[in-house]
Amino acid sequence: MAIGRNSRVVADNFNNTASLDERREPHRDPAMESDVSGYDVEKTEESGRSMSRVGGNCAAGTTNVDEESVVSVRKQASNEANNSIKYRTCSWQKTAMLLFSEYICLAIMSFPYSYSVLGLIPGLIVTIVVALFVLYTSLIVWEFCMRHPEIRDVCDLSQILYYGWTWVWYGTAAMFLLNNTFVQGLHVLTGAKYLNTMTDGAACTIGFSAIIATISWMCSLPRTFNTLSILASFSALFTFVSVVLAAIFAGIEDHPKGYNTGGPLGKLYGEPDVLSITAKGATFVSGMNAFLNISYTFIGQITLPSFIAEMKKPEDFRKALYAVTIAEIVLFCVVGGVIYGYTGTKYNTAPAFGSLGDEVYLKVSFSLMVPTMIFLGVLYASISARFIFFRIFENTRHKGEHTLVGWASWAGILGVTWIVAFIIAEVIPFFSDLLSLMSSLFDSFFGFIFWGTAYMRLRQADYGPGWISKRGIRGIAGFALNVFIILIGVYMLTAGTYATLQSIIDNYHAGTVGGSFSCKSNALAPYSNIWTLNSPRTTSLSPKKRIFSEANRTPQAIAQPRPIQSSQRRHASTGHETNAIKRTALYDMHLQHGGKMVPFGGFSMPVQYSDLSVGDSHKWTREKASLFDVGHMVQHRLSGPAASLLLEKVTPSSITALEDYHSTLSCLLHPGTGGIVDDMVISRLGPDTFYLVTNAACRDKDLAYLKEQIANLPNPEHVDWQILDDWGLVALQGPLSAPILQDALVGAEATDLEQREFDLQMLYFGQCKHFILNVPSSDCGPAPILVSRGGYTGEDGFEISIPPFMTQAFTEYLLKSAGPDKLRFAGLGARDSLRLEAGMCLYGHDLNDDTTPVEGGLSWIVHKDRRVGGGFHGDEVILRQLRPVKDGGTGPAKRRVGLVVEGAPAREGAQIVREEDGEEIGTVTSGCPSPTLGKNIAMGYVKSGMHKAGTEVGVVVRGKRRKGVITKMPFVKSQYWKQAAGTAPG
Repeated sequence: MAIGRNSRVVADNFNNTASLDERREPHRDPAMESDVSGYDVEKTEESGRSMSRVGGNCAAGTTNVDEESVVSVRKQASNEANNSIKYRTCSWQKTAMLLFSEYICLAIMSFPYSYSVLGLIPGLIVTIVVALFVLYTSLIVWEFCMRHPEIRDVCDLSQILYYGWTWVWYGTAAMFLLNNTFVQGLHVLTGAKYLNTMTDGAACTIGFSAIIATISWMCSLPRTFNTLSILASFSALFTFVSVVLAAIFAGIEDHPKGYNTGGPLGKLYGEPDVLSITAKGATFVSGMNAFLNISYTFIGQITLPSFIAEMKKPEDFRKALYAVTIAEIVLFCVVGGVIYGYTGTKYNTAPAFGSLGDEVYLKVSFSLMVPTMIFLGVLYASISARFIFFRIFENTRHKGEHTLVGWASWAGILGVTWIVAFIIAEVIPFFSDLLSLMSSLFDSFFGFIFWGTAYMRLRQADYGPGWISKRGIRGIAGFALNVFIILIGVYMLTAGTYATLQSIIDNYHAGTVGGSFSCKSNALAPYSNIWTLNSPRTTSLSPKKRIFSEANRTPQAIAQPRPIQSSQRRHASTGHETNAIKRTALYDMHLQHGGKMVPFGGFSMPVQYSDLSVGDSHKWTREKASLFDVGHMVQHRLSGPAASLLLEKVTPSSITALEDYHSTLSCLLHPGTGGIVDDMVISRLGPDTFYLVTNAACRDKDLAYLKEQIANLPNPEHVDWQILDDWGLVALQGPLSAPILQDALVGAEATDLEQREFDLQMLYFGQCKHFILNVPSSDCGPAPILVSRGGYTGEDGFEISIPPFMTQAFTEYLLKSAGPDKLRFAGLGARDSLRLEAGMCLYGHDLNDDTTPVEGGLSWIVHKDRRVGGGFHGDEVILRQLRPVKDGGTGPAKRRVGLVVEGAPAREGAQIVREEDGEEIGTVTSGCPSPTLGKNIAMGYVKSGMHKAGTEVGVVVRGKRRKGVITKMPFVKSQYWKQAAGTAPG
């Protein structure tokens, strides 16, 4: 009791308006004066005893008027009774609205993801247990504030809690302001995400962020929580309706976004799978992130002292806590459980709006989140502004009156917080990860450690030394419980920080670290890793959910959405922008195999490996088999009734003549000129479903082109276009590739008997097939891979598209099952020399926007049906080039040719000249020594008429003219497994 009686301090200006006699009244108990009689957090009834203060200075730099004087809640209210602006005016109902708006928010929509990692039953248990722990600690906060009504915020509370140490106040203040400002920044980005989603990225993201920051600043201007509670009510109501609608929409949809229907085997990817318990093999990092995601949604004690400080009757605060906790448990469990039940582990996204297949459903439910996107940032801005404003204008009329100085200062402080929040959110490339880290560091204190300590300080003040034994079983139980609470905080501080740091490292490895002040759209988009394998016109069945009684699949065994970061807490979801240099799913494997990494097409890719030189790797591919990582290529899924129309318009290929599960090389064409936007491979997977592969270096150009072309269709809504980001793509090339893959498919235990017994000799060049596999010695599967026969080396081989979660496991299995005597990794160096021997073009070198397919030696991709009717971009130019001059055509002005060059190898840019007079007739576009032929080969363009095989030319290499001969391509005979006259290869 001595601590409470000898550590009296004064914290705010209410003391200064009281008379000297009032300030020196001995042994006043603020709890008694505020009509609270000895409330104990462990009991719900009144004990009849007065409570003791813990003591200690509550604000750095305040002046102690009298150690024995304490300002009661009633005195505070009476002192501001004549003020124009009254702060102690908030009822418990209005305070409850503030709490509702803080907790009932967008982060609810991340719970389905957490349940997909933890399992439904453990997830629900964690939700309820965390809610009850937060309720308990919140009651401790309330009790502490009731004993010290001079507390204005958590900074004051922390200094009293830790024996009046000034450095504690300053440290807490730093965490307090950083936390609030970063939360504001998060909501700036979330608002921009909403505007991008609704407008399809119609403006620069920076501009959208500035708009949200400005609107938020205006909404922050009310000076009291009593006024803000009106906005809070609307925020909570709209959010409640939003998440309930999302759950209803998830239930009434036939299937979630990305659900796979049809295909040759029916349901290829299966119904949504709901795990009842934690999946076997779930990683610590994924589990910890899921736990933190739930925990941070509840942790909000940092704001409670600020709310209590403006309540008219703070003794009623527990009513608001009980109401909010009950609502949280019911809403979080029901919405999270229902949405997870309908989307399952395969198809859920974070936030879960992205799982809604109907765009109208997504936009309607997401739009109702707008008030909370704005208000939560507003709330934290107001709390930060209070912290600064009250300390600047304490003991002045500007605090309680409508003065120009007061309002200008208030608006200015808010403006600074929003400007700083905007700049931080836009400048820091790893903003979301940094917010995750801060959450782990700060919320461990604000959510647990502070309040376990506060409980012990309160009980010691009440009962003195030996309080544990004096209270008997309640003392022991209370002590043990609060030690456990402190340990939870320490665990979150250590393990949570580790998990967050590991996520940051993983994001860097995955190349998902954002950029500074980027205009790139951060729109909410459904996770595109799951895709339909046949025509969307196939009738979809309502999904039947199945609960796994035993968790026999890992989160890696299903196409997981990107995990929501712990930074999202109870606030909002932000996406990561793509950094300039990205990494494929096999990046770590390349390093483990001694890969020398270089930038290529925006990715960090292996140019060669330590076990073989570029030349030796080239020869290995020709003699045995090599595995190339081509995951940097852009994979697309295009479907819908207008998909064929689009492809017929932008390419010269005959899409109607392309059979199911057949592929063709083609080009995207510029309107008018017929220039090549990019070369690509088109595979038909169903009547209206196509799989496309385009070049990584042309990604931005191709996506902008396709977006424009789809928008120009008569019915653009009839095209469903998805980018299969994160999907793996490997090329198995070489004469041993077929037996290697055949053995791997047998060992991988395809789920269908027909697939297990399928002979790859029946899959010919230009054909593809889906296989649903389990990867042996892993928990990956069953899942579909797409095997396409073909490649970029001239050898027999396959390109294999693999789901994200399965890429590394399948690649490791393929290498291991074949063994190093048959199969090894190969890099860009060997790939370039192999493709040049095969006469294959490299876009940006051998093809570009100014070259037509006819000039590029690709006339054969212009299907005979299209040569009659045209109907594709640039058809007039291309068809004139195809017609001989004698028939009214123009023919191409230049032609792509092969060259064999004597002496030094000719590289890109080398001049090709006429042998007899040295007149320039063309340019080399690619060149290198041929490991197979032992000659220098090259590819380039020459004037028409000089393109005949056997024509001797000069090639200027390093200033010296070398002899060259125009040569037919490919330089090395292709070994494709073709169905030609019953023979293969051919």
